[in-house]
Amino acid sequence: MIFLIVGLLTFGATIALVLALNVRKREQGTRALRERVGTHTGAGSGPRLSIERDQRMSAFPLLDHLLRSLSVARRIELLLYQAGLSWRVGTFLLLVAVGSATGYLIALSIFHHLLHALVSGAFGASLPVLLVQWKKAARMRAFAEEFPDALDLLVSALRAGISFSSALQIVADESPEPVRSEFAIVVEEQTLGLELREALTNLANRIDSLDLKFFVTAVVLQRDTGGNLTEVLENTSRLIRDRFRILGDIQTFTAQGRLTGAILSCLPLGLAIFMMMVAPDYFHKMWDNPTGRAVLGFAGLMQILGALVIRKIVNIRV
Repeated sequence: MIFLIVGLLTFGATIALVLALNVRKREQGTRALRERVGTHTGAGSGPRLSIERDQRMSAFPLLDHLLRSLSVARRIELLLYQAGLSWRVGTFLLLVAVGSATGYLIALSIFHHLLHALVSGAFGASLPVLLVQWKKAARMRAFAEEFPDALDLLVSALRAGISFSSALQIVADESPEPVRSEFAIVVEEQTLGLELREALTNLANRIDSLDLKFFVTAVVLQRDTGGNLTEVLENTSRLIRDRFRILGDIQTFTAQGRLTGAILSCLPLGLAIFMMMVAPDYFHKMWDNPTGRAVLGFAGLMQILGALVIRKIVNIRV
């Protein structure tokens, strides 16, 4: 057991050293590029965009070439961007592999059973994925909450006689994150010569938001067919706020179901911990028996599946 712990610590320290060296090398390259183009860190009060866009999926050329040929790597790259993380795809896959290996070795050393080790390895591999999904959900939720206010700011700018491109710049300057950075990218793409349609399409592809797709569709259709853009954006903002109101009502109506799901998910684990504390000999017999451990593993798997089913039932999309 001691050798296992020492091996895991050594492996983790090696990974941390490699990641630190990669980050330091990237920072040195960015600093050198800024010195060549004469960019200072203190200039500008608007949203800061990176001068150099590192499109590598891994610091290792061979792994980078392999990942570029896989479509799933592109989806992982988009997921990491939507989560607001600066990780490369190779770093994410490394974390998944480390989590899987750690869970596998720990379960194998405790249970001495291959099935339990495989289940624990799968659970360890899912932890980085769950973390990225949680970060993405938080960032998309923050964008959805600030987006109606950004639309109101855009409408006010258009009513004042400002052009649409200048109004986008105002939104990029005045809105909070993450709306600020996303609209700043749209403005920068237009400045570099990209058409508005393509810049807005890229924005809709980067952000997983149905409200944003409504906005992009409305703007593109208005530019193709004509009409009052201010009125279209006002109606879009009103539609988004109505969706938020309906979503709040749904959260209220499904509160009992969500609370029931949380209680049913936590009750078996809490009861098991209570029995181990009150009567350890009563629970220890099942833990020592191979059949008992298999039954506990199957019960844990079914508990996870039941929690996912309950979450699917109460998660109503508007």
